[in-house]
Amino acid sequence: MQLANHHAHSYFSDGRLSPRDYLQEAIAQGLSAYGFSDHAPIPNSTVGLMSLEGLERYLVEIDTLKELYEEDIQVYKSLEVDYIPGLITMDSPYIVEAKLDYVIGAVHFVDAFGDGTPWGFEGSVENFERGVEEIFQGDIQMAVERYYTLIRAMVAEYRPKIVAHLDRIKKLNQGERFFSEQSLWYREAVEKTLTTIASSGSIMEVNTKGYYKNEIAEPYPGRWVLAKAKEMGIPVHLASDAHHPRDITKGFEFGASLLLETGYEEVTILSEGDWVPAPLKPSKLHSISS
Repeated sequence: MQLANHHAHSYFSDGRLSPRDYLQEAIAQGLSAYGFSDHAPIPNSTVGLMSLEGLERYLVEIDTLKELYEEDIQVYKSLEVDYIPGLITMDSPYIVEAKLDYVIGAVHFVDAFGDGTPWGFEGSVENFERGVEEIFQGDIQMAVERYYTLIRAMVAEYRPKIVAHLDRIKKLNQGERFFSEQSLWYREAVEKTLTTIASSGSIMEVNTKGYYKNEIAEPYPGRWVLAKAKEMGIPVHLASDAHHPRDITKGFEFGASLLLETGYEEVTILSEGDWVPAPLKPSKLHSISS
C-alpha cells in the first residue's frame, strides 16, 4: 500500500478534526509522509470554505507541526486551489505568498448562475439540473465539455503539481442519469484533457473518496481513464481526500489493485522534498460491497 497521502482536509476548511489528529493517525498507520491540502480561500465569493485570516492560521499550524513531528513523519503544506477565472487561480497573490510545498489544482465550480454565484455541480441532483438548465440551456454535453475545458485551461496555464479528481463531474451520474461515458463526445473530452495533463508534467491523483464513500464504484478517475493515462505516460498517485482521520488511507488497497490492473507499476509520492517513484505492491481486488 502507498504509505503517503497528499490530499486531506482539516477543520481549517471542511474537514472534521485538527491537523494534529490526522498526523497522529498517519503515524499509527505507519505512513512516511502526509500532506495537508485544505481548500484555499475564495475571496469575494459565497462559496469559499476558508477565510484569508484562516489561511494565515493554517499555514502557521502546519509549519509548527512540521517541526514537532519531524522525527516521526514528513509533513507537507499544500492547498487545494480552485480554478475559477476572475476569482481564484494558482497564481493568486495569497497562494504564491503561502510558500507551499505543492499545489493541488481542482475544478469544483463551472461558470455561474445569473446572480454571479459559481455553479457547484457536486451538491445535489436538483442543483446539478438547475445549473445545466440555467447556465447551459439544458445542454448536458455543453456543461460537461465546459468542465473539461476549464481543467485543460488550468493545467495548461498553471501546471499544478497535482490534478485533483479528474472526472468528478460524474459524481451524480449514477446509472448514467445525465450522460453516457461511452459517448464519443465524452471520451473525446476526457482524452483531450489527458493529453494536456501528459504534456504538463503534472501528477494525476487517483482519488479514492468516491469509492469509499459509495458515491461511485471506482475512484476518480475510473478504470478506462486510467488505462488511457497509462498509455500516455501520465504519473499518478493515490489520494484519499480525507475529511476525517479515519479516512486517510481508505480505498488505497482497491486503488492500488486498479492501477496494477491498468498497467501501472508505481506511483509518484513526495519524499524528503522530492517527487519520487514508489512501487505498487499487488493486493487483492476488493468489490465495492467489501
